[in-house]
Formats: sequence, structure tokens, C-alpha cells
Amino acid sequence: MAELFAKIELFETYTECFALPPYEEQFTAAEVEQLFAQYADKGMIILCLDTELYRCAGFVASVPLEEDPEVAQLARNHGLNTADFWFLEEVGVGKAYRHKQIFSSMEQELRRRIPVQGVLSHTKTINTASLKAHKKLGYRIVQGMTQIVKYQHLSGEQRQDERVFMKYWRRTQQ
Repeated sequence: MAELFAKIELFETYTECFALPPYEEQFTAAEVEQLFAQYADKGMIILCLDTELYRCAGFVASVPLEEDPEVAQLARNHGLNTADFWFLEEVGVGKAYRHKQIFSSMEQELRRRIPVQGVLSHTKTINTASLKAHKKLGYRIVQGMTQIVKYQHLSGEQRQDERVFMKYWRRTQQ
């Protein structure tokens, strides 16, 4: 997997997505590789490639909600049946590729592939661009469902912030 990630520059795209505001987080290539190996083992990764540059333009990594025990417990505490949801663990689109419907296309591909009706996602409370993109796809905020996330800031210090959860529920055709 490391060879593939290096070829498509996934780490570079990931860093670009999360090193910039509003996240300003710091990761190593090994940490990102380990995260995505777990997502591949437990769930699904959808990549959007720039075929001219053979570079990762965007990514969606998702697992069945029950595979993330902390978030699954939060969901149960807010009345969600965890068996009905997959969780978007990681979402990112490289800066040069934004506003081209890439997140929308990847997320809709995920919906086609998962065997459940619901998708749960989260973002930093102040990430208005992400909140707007999710809303356009039909996600709604789960009232009161938040999580405090600790992370390594670019400055090197440990920080924490609040993430808000949103859910999408596929309407069945009648």
C-alpha cells in the first residue's frame, strides 16, 4: 500500500487538506499510511485521481460505524442504530481540485457501494465549507452530537477542537 500511496501522492494531498486552516494538523507519512491501511481493512477507500498527473485529487475513507467504537457509542447515545450507518472517517480534496464536484462524486459513489441506508460524517465545528458541502448532499446535523478531538498542531503543541456530526439517510423508493 505504501508504494501505491507514494505513486499517487496521497500523503501530499492529505497533508494539503489538513495542514491548512481550519485544521492546521501535523501528520507523518507513516501515520497516514497506517490510517488508510486500517480503513482498507475495515471498510472502503474511494480515490479521485488526476489522470494527467497521476496524483490523488481527493479521497473518502469510510468504515461501518460499528468499526469505530468511540463514534459508535456517541451515535447510540444520540438515538442512532449503528448497524444502519457507515462513518466517513476521512474526506479531503486537494486545493487545486476544489469546487469541481469531486467530494460530491466520491461520496455518492460510496453511497452506491455500501449496504446500509445511512452515512455519518463529521467536521470541525468552524469548517463552514465542509458543512455547506455536506448540506448540499442532504446531510443534516445531529443535534447535540459533538466530539472533542486532540491533535498535533503545526506548531508542535497538542491542541483540541470540537467536531460536529451530520447524518445522511437514503430515502427508499416506494
